[in-house]
Amino acid sequence: MSILIPLLILVPLACALVIFFSGPRAKAMVPFGILAALLTLLLSVGLCFEVYQAPSRLAGADGVTEPTIEPKVSFISDTLRFVLPISVGGHPIDWQLSFGADGISALMVLLTGIIGFFTVWLASSQIEKRTETYIALLLVAISMLMGVFLSMDLLSFYIFFEAVLIPLILLIHGWGNGKNPQAASKRFLLFTLAGSIPMVVGLISLAMSPNIHGQPSTVSFSELSRLASQAVSSGLPVGTKDTWAVWLLLLGFGIKLAILPLHTWLPMTYAAAHPNTTSLIASVVAKLGLYGILRIVIPLAPVALSIEAQMVIGTLGAIVIVYGALVALSKDNLREVLAFSSLSHVGFITLGLMSLTREGLGGAALQMFNHGLITAAMFWILSMLEQRHGTISLKSEDRGLAAQYPKLAVLLVFFTLAGAGLPGLNGFVGELLTMTGMMRVCATLVAIAVLGTVLGAWYGLRIVQRLLFGSDGPRVDAQHRSLSGTDLQPREWLPLVTIGVLCLYIGLFPMRTMKLFQPDTDRLAKLVEPVSKQTHRDMDTLVVESTNP
Repeated sequence: MSILIPLLILVPLACALVIFFSGPRAKAMVPFGILAALLTLLLSVGLCFEVYQAPSRLAGADGVTEPTIEPKVSFISDTLRFVLPISVGGHPIDWQLSFGADGISALMVLLTGIIGFFTVWLASSQIEKRTETYIALLLVAISMLMGVFLSMDLLSFYIFFEAVLIPLILLIHGWGNGKNPQAASKRFLLFTLAGSIPMVVGLISLAMSPNIHGQPSTVSFSELSRLASQAVSSGLPVGTKDTWAVWLLLLGFGIKLAILPLHTWLPMTYAAAHPNTTSLIASVVAKLGLYGILRIVIPLAPVALSIEAQMVIGTLGAIVIVYGALVALSKDNLREVLAFSSLSHVGFITLGLMSLTREGLGGAALQMFNHGLITAAMFWILSMLEQRHGTISLKSEDRGLAAQYPKLAVLLVFFTLAGAGLPGLNGFVGELLTMTGMMRVCATLVAIAVLGTVLGAWYGLRIVQRLLFGSDGPRVDAQHRSLSGTDLQPREWLPLVTIGVLCLYIGLFPMRTMKLFQPDTDRLAKLVEPVSKQTHRDMDTLVVESTNP
């Protein structure tokens, strides 16, 4: 039992409300916002230690989503109960909100705490207009993200999943400094709302599915995963309704993770929003779709996750790896290069999830964390460069920055190599595990992914060569001359060095990090093992037949 769970949701939200209603003392609220984000980070670290040390983390039935720790405040579960005045199949609809944490959710809570704190930290120096309002909206977004990762039922998951959109749209619209932020915020809103429609239908269908077996409907992850485990062990047939629910959920989550061809909101949003805002969107918000697949689709509907769904989503994940890398190679604006680079690396996580293997699921969970760290650091470096030079292009007039900013150049090379999967750094471990898991399922998709790693190294070296080591000096616009001659400032050192140490630590000692969530991904792999064995025999054959009609 833990008091940290409600605090992680309520502390950033309450502090944001204090800032909103601070009135004439609004400017003084900037340090208060930083302290609120720091407290949230400390709470997230504490939650990880509690989950790691919990005696029940290795217990539980295979595949059943049981929270390792639950809120200490017991009245939360008693008051957040909704008994609807209707019945389905003679059974009342008794839906109760519940919260908790296991290793997977604790990992994502930690990522949110780290990225959230440093985003607020950098905003205090990079955001010039209405800084306190910007920080307050960041805190609201952090609170809603914590709610998503700590939800243990479908209803609260959906509420927080959609609530995240509100502060993000305001941040993109009000503080965007790229190409047409107003149009980008509208497209972001339309795409995410479009994804919400199939997702909510799929969630309702999952909640109603127990009625088929004569049991009352439920939104509890634990109850639904227990029913799914029984269905797998008893070999129950898959209904058309369950199959459609899975496809609807994959469509809704696919829009959020920007799977092809539903990705067009991503490059426009990343190019329009402030890089500090983009760091939070790319590192944490873009993982919501992946987390939804890992938390809901696989454990709650493993039987209905047909070979066709694995095939389609897995193939799209492999294609997006190569597509994102090729587009990144063709772009000169560094914002667009990083946007498509991020899209490409999300494809590796998708491959791991669709492998349904122990290595693939564990690698996908680890890579969600790794990708969040690397992507955030790259967008922070972009923001620092734009403070000094405005729009950063890879054309000749912006080359030669290493001589002027040697410390920043070293960190840029470091994170570029981490993203390219250099052995010894965290990106290598996650991508290797996801491809190892998919190799047991479909070697063809792994071959495509390997091509993406080569292209990823290519555009990474292109960034380093053209941006840092050209012969021409950088051209500085008059409005950006204040920082144009200075290397990293003390305030800028903290986030980049901290993330760099984490990247190196995970790359050298990956198992120490994976011990936090590996019992949960192993149980999930054990649940889907009978289903995956049945489908894996034919997946390579289907790929060959589809490519050679």
